[in-house]
Amino acid sequence: MERSTLSANSGKLFTLSSIYNANHALLRDLNLPGEEACGLAQRYWEAVDTLIPEWGMVRRRDLLAREVRKDFIHSHGLALHALGRVGNTLLRGSTDEAVWASRLKPVGDVDWSRTNTDWEGRAIVGGRVSKSHQNTVLTTNYLRRHLGLPLSTEEQQLEDAYLRGEV
Repeated sequence: MERSTLSANSGKLFTLSSIYNANHALLRDLNLPGEEACGLAQRYWEAVDTLIPEWGMVRRRDLLAREVRKDFIHSHGLALHALGRVGNTLLRGSTDEAVWASRLKPVGDVDWSRTNTDWEGRAIVGGRVSKSHQNTVLTTNYLRRHLGLPLSTEEQQLEDAYLRGEV
């Protein structure tokens, strides 16, 4: 849990700390018993996994983890945390997998590549992925909009400031 970064040549996609933070965001205030929460989290991340092909390619060793981390933001703690926050919204709406999984599908259409200029100022600052609170919220906002989910008041205020070029 202490390390929040991976070495450049690591074969891993995620740090334990980023997985922990993403699951904490996913299950926040759902008040589910332990086993039920674990099963729900597992099903959620398996559903996300089917929507992000590069994760499976790393698992099958068709791609190196370092290449994926270099070229995409979905393998960074920032994106995992944002996916956890979005998942929390979906699960608050319904823990029925048929319901939340269908609403999650547009994640598969997101252009997660670092070259996507939509990430500049949201997830990438000065050419580097930034996991500040502000960047986490802006990345979450991007995903919420992509999935047609409403923004909270705080999220909307930060989004408005971002769109005005104030952040």
